[in-house]
Amino acid sequence: MKNNPKFPAAAGAVRLVFGILVILVGLLFTLDNFGLVSARFLLRLWPVGLVAIGLTKALQRRGFWNGFWGWVVALAGTLLLLDNLDVLRFPVWKLMPLVLVALGIRLVQKAGGRTFPDRTIESRTAATLDETAIFGGWDRSITTTEFLGGEINALFGGFELDLTNCRIPDDQASITVFIAFGGGDIRVPRDWAVDVKAFAIFGGTDDKSAHPPLDGDVPPKRLVIDGFVVFGGLDIKN
Repeated sequence: MKNNPKFPAAAGAVRLVFGILVILVGLLFTLDNFGLVSARFLLRLWPVGLVAIGLTKALQRRGFWNGFWGWVVALAGTLLLLDNLDVLRFPVWKLMPLVLVALGIRLVQKAGGRTFPDRTIESRTAATLDETAIFGGWDRSITTTEFLGGEINALFGGFELDLTNCRIPDDQASITVFIAFGGGDIRVPRDWAVDVKAFAIFGGTDDKSAHPPLDGDVPPKRLVIDGFVVFGGLDIKN
């Protein structure tokens, strides 16, 4: 399988959107210091950033379901924006249980057999992840020479995933994560190059793994970690 150029483009698009937002915020405060605009009102528009990032993530995926969590983040940003503009007549936080509804919809969709693998996954017989932790946790150790990636969801829960006995058959594999109010640890082999592209919202990702040199005779296998981390954390280590 050839290396898919989608991933560098995806990361660049998100960084581009985030960079533009940072520039706009900086210009806003500068103009506010000179009394040209009122930053207080314009700062109420901060959820536009969530909408932009969510749409960017969603539109980079093939099909609605592969970009599902991007659409969810975009919808959350829209609701927060309407709340800041006093359009909603109720506190937006009353809608927080809808995160459970969204996760349930995703689980039902996957249970129905309607799977839409990412472009980097060509063989459905190879080892793929499809794990969920809700108000609990799990610990998995996977051994396979055909690891292609998959999807991990954690809501008010945590997970530990050990991939140190795995091998990637082609150039790269990808894992899409959605972590909300939870956390996870992923352990990878030392000869893998990890590329974390998950977007953190009031959360964080920490890549402590060793990064093998990319200029050798044989380039290292690449693990791409994409998705969202919301009010949670994700650690990657060897």
